[in-house]
Amino acid sequence: MKILFVIGNYLPTKNGGIENYTHWLATLLMEKRFDVEIATLHAKDNEDYVYQGIRVNYLKSGFNSFKNLLKSNQYYLCHFQEYSLFGGIESFWFTEAKKYSTKVFFTFHLPYLTCYKGDFRFKGIEDCDDFSSVERCVTCCIATKLHYKLTLKDNLKNLCIQLITPVILNSRRGVKLRKNIEGRKKELETLIASCDTIFIYGKWFKKLLDKNGYMSSSIKEISHITDINLARNKDTQSGIKAKLIFVGRIEKQKGLYLLCKALRILNLLNIELDVYGNIVDANYYNRCEKEFRFNYMGSVPRRELINTFSRYDFLILPSIFTEMNSLVLREALYEQLPVIVSDAKGNKDVIAEGLNGFLFEYANAKDLAATIERAYKLKREGWQPVFTYPENPEKDIEEIVSYYR
Repeated sequence: MKILFVIGNYLPTKNGGIENYTHWLATLLMEKRFDVEIATLHAKDNEDYVYQGIRVNYLKSGFNSFKNLLKSNQYYLCHFQEYSLFGGIESFWFTEAKKYSTKVFFTFHLPYLTCYKGDFRFKGIEDCDDFSSVERCVTCCIATKLHYKLTLKDNLKNLCIQLITPVILNSRRGVKLRKNIEGRKKELETLIASCDTIFIYGKWFKKLLDKNGYMSSSIKEISHITDINLARNKDTQSGIKAKLIFVGRIEKQKGLYLLCKALRILNLLNIELDVYGNIVDANYYNRCEKEFRFNYMGSVPRRELINTFSRYDFLILPSIFTEMNSLVLREALYEQLPVIVSDAKGNKDVIAEGLNGFLFEYANAKDLAATIERAYKLKREGWQPVFTYPENPEKDIEEIVSYYR
């Protein structure tokens, strides 16, 4: 049985959570005697290659190359690991795959096509579970863009925003925004209709889709499993190492600048920050470095990265957008490294405040600084994190494999 995984980037070209999860799954299925290949939009040398025994097909001409690949191979199953607009992997790829494959799968690695801004913060100030109304979403986008604030001193500004919103709604820009949001909703509906099975490994996102009317029987919630060995019997080291670790792409969404700003507020010269990840935005990297001097460690293989976790006091995940269910967050907890993360969706499901880590207020550098300070104070006083693990990972893995049989 031939399976094709479709993804924007793949190892070793890009070394992020989606790529590593896809590689783990492909390797697992090959061990179970499935025939697995990868199709990717980007390759280092712009040609097909083999990575750790897995054939990787470079889609040189994008969709046309994908279509030709489907025609020339009899893939039983086409599993999309990514969705992206504007020349990426869009909904018509899914409908095309349906013509040539018996089954089409999709994994939601990111909560795309739901919240237009990607943060699930209504007007930028409060948690949001509702993307069913286009008008509500348009109003939210306008208020966020105009920097709506939830403080008494901003009442006059907020009133002005409320008065000007109807004008913008009826302007050319407002009409275009409404069409874009409506387009996202149609894309989501098309995507769901095109897939035999859609995987979600964030409990919060499954609940969100249900609440907003997307209760298709094809949507399955699965356990979040990786290739790491669960560190149940490790001894948690209680000493202060005075080192923090950040892992993620160096770009605005991952929040490195927010972390650097927080560390500058603290002015803790004895605390080191090591940063791992691809530099996606060089200008953003330079801004971060000017704010706080950190040690840039580059992008390293996943196993090598995980082996460094014992050197640090905390992993910091300061993303300023919503994470589905961060892979590096899971890996840190499995390796008994406590974490400090924003209280965004995707983190609340994983972090038990004061047990395996700490939550700080979304996009708030001052609160992040205060949380880091509090975490170190507790650690100096003898605080010990408490970690939990999947009860039966072998059963969870078997459930995932069963969908491919």
